[in-house]
This record gives sequence, structure tokens and C-alpha cells, in this order.
Amino acid sequence: VALLLRAGCRSETAALLRRQVLVYARLRRTHDVARSELSAVIINLAAGEYEQASIGCTKAEARPDGFAGTDEADLARRLLAAFAAQDADGLAAAVSDGTLAAVDNTVALLARDLTLASARVPAAYLAPPARRPAAAGSSAASGGGC
Repeated sequence: VALLLRAGCRSETAALLRRQVLVYARLRRTHDVARSELSAVIINLAAGEYEQASIGCTKAEARPDGFAGTDEADLARRLLAAFAAQDADGLAAAVSDGTLAAVDNTVALLARDLTLASARVPAAYLAPPARRPAAAGSSAASGGGC
């Protein structure tokens, strides 16, 4: 994994990890399943592939091989949610999570370097903007303004 990442082959590395998951699942190595799926999500995001990361995470959570319900799955979902909401604070909190200690050091470093600009989020995945209540007497409350 580290060698492929150093060679700049991020998409290929994520695909390799997802193939390894199938082997880990057969061997009932649930920790390795969870760690590999989280790593694949991080690598996809670092490669600018938000949609691949999201689809891969959703498929992994649907399989009964040990990813769903883990700390790694929770962190993967928080990373994806931070990108979808364009939430820099949420991303910062996610990349400082101790769960990253479970992944390869090269992947953890990639995670810590993630920014909201790392992966473009397709419009279909963007979270709707939070609705803010209008202040009484403001132009928004009275129906005027932008």
C-alpha cells in the first residue's frame, strides 16, 4: 500500500485495498476489513474521488463482513459527511480522530493532509445548507432582501 501511494497510484491503491477486504472477510479478520475499508475511503478522498469513496463505504456497510458498526465505519462516514456539508471544522475533527492510528502510517498522513478542496463533491451528494431562523425585524423575516 505504502509503495503504491508513494508512486502516486491512489485510485489503484484504493481498489487493491477493496480486493484485500474480500480475503480478510474469508479469513474472518474483521479488524483488517474495517481498517482496509477506512483506508480505501481516505485514499479515494485524497485522489479527489468523493463519489467512489461514498459508494465504496455504502457497499462496505451493507456487507456482513465486519465494517458496519465499527469505529472505522463511523470515521469514514464522518469524513464523507464533512465533505458533503463542506464543513472544515468537521473535517478537522475527523482527521484528528484516534481511530486513524489503526490505518497504515502513509494513509494516516494522507488523511491529515485532506482539505475540502481535496475531493470535489458532486451536487447530488452535497448536504443541503443549514436553515437558520430569521431574526425578528430583519429584512429576511419580513420577506425582503436576498
